[in-house]
Amino acid sequence: MRIAVVGAGISGLAAARALAGRGHDVRVFEQSRVPGGRVATRTITAIELPRGLSGEVAFDHGAQYFTVRDDRFSMAAAEWERDRVIAKWTGRIVSFDGEGWEDVDEATSRYVGTPGMAAIGAAMAAGLDVEYGRRIDSVAQLDAFDRVIIATPPDRASALAAQVPSVLLKPCWAVMAAFEERVAARFDAAFVNGSAVSWIARNSSKPKRNWKIDTWVVHASTAWSEAHLDDRADEVGAFLMEAFDDLIAAGLPKAFYATVHRWKYATADPPLAVGAIDQGRVILCGDWCRGSRIEDAYVSGIEAAEVATKDTKYTKYTKHD
Repeated sequence: MRIAVVGAGISGLAAARALAGRGHDVRVFEQSRVPGGRVATRTITAIELPRGLSGEVAFDHGAQYFTVRDDRFSMAAAEWERDRVIAKWTGRIVSFDGEGWEDVDEATSRYVGTPGMAAIGAAMAAGLDVEYGRRIDSVAQLDAFDRVIIATPPDRASALAAQVPSVLLKPCWAVMAAFEERVAARFDAAFVNGSAVSWIARNSSKPKRNWKIDTWVVHASTAWSEAHLDDRADEVGAFLMEAFDDLIAAGLPKAFYATVHRWKYATADPPLAVGAIDQGRVILCGDWCRGSRIEDAYVSGIEAAEVATKDTKYTKYTKHD
């Protein structure tokens, strides 16, 4: 069959790879310039570094890491680890409840893309027919395809599918900051409660990163991000940097670079707890279907591919007046 996949995030790429592996003719349409969606890395090139510092300045400003539970995802992760697309992140991760820090479960294996989270999407897209910078506004644009898998946020999917379940996707403001000196924190990442900030991470502590420059990513809580969704970026950045400073007993050193990014669709609250949605010729999938974790997005794409190929006698879709 000829199958179109709209969206080159983790779900869309997982579906496309599964279908291409079964011999189907698959084309992926992605409106942005790169694959991976929120599994992303921002690299800063046009910046003057302080004296004594050198190398690349980069931030995983979206998804921070992933864990592995599902056997189907485990197979993919093992292949990525073998090919050095990912590596285990062994940094010290703690939680903060307002009274102090406590280490989180050290038995959990956390993986990151190398040299950045964006490496995962790049590896998944390799060898696929992906058309970047292409926005699909109507299923009518895809009449040449036997099946259409829509792997986009619900509001985009609603323009392409007959019925899209109501799912609330909440935003997340992210701050990226690089410091002239090392931040005096005895941990590499923290889950934070009772603050506008929900997560802080020393990006440079992850494997294959530039350890010479202390880079941090700060995520605001979904509640704070939602309340300040349309605030000015500079005001958001200043407020969250102050909240970050409050969490570090010695305070923050001087940041020579800081910027913000707004993820408008960060977390489904709650997700539908279904792998993929079958609408006949059109199938829906994504991290808003099964769950918001990277693994959930991947498995949703795999299940969408299974739905797309479950009935090989399916009659080609034709439009009627």
